Amino acid sequence: MRRAGAWLLLIVGLAGLIALRVAYNATYEPAPGIRVRWRDGTSDMRRAFLEMTYRLTDAAAPEGLSYSYVLLDTSRRNIEAMIKDPEVADTGDLDREKFEVPFATAQYSRQWMWVADRTPGLRQPLLRWALIVALAGCIVAGGYRLADTYTRRARD
Repeated sequence: MRRAGAWLLLIVGLAGLIALRVAYNATYEPAPGIRVRWRDGTSDMRRAFLEMTYRLTDAAAPEGLSYSYVLLDTSRRNIEAMIKDPEVADTGDLDREKFEVPFATAQYSRQWMWVADRTPGLRQPLLRWALIVALAGCIVAGGYRLADTYTRRARD
């Protein structure tokens, strides 16, 4: 029984890390740059909260209440919520009917994104790294148990 549990830990850890790597390789792409003009009266604290909510990073060149950003969550749901938000006065570089970043106007940034950037929970780098460490821990624990089982068997 001890050996079966060790193999299970090893397989779960390896499968999890391989799945993350395949997802990363399959979905890794440059994040698009967009522009957002905030409604008059939007406080800096509220704007910072909305930037986190809509996964807007690298705010640059503020012109009054108009900022350019890197958009890490390009899901239709996120873009629709941002466009319909009463705090957002206008958005540049977004299709306001299809709720997407049109290919023709996409200006890609130097920042990259992947499917984890659009997945609740995995959006947070700390949680992502915790998952990776936990899966690596499964591999180490399973390998250690297997090695211990086989060395005990060899001694007997």
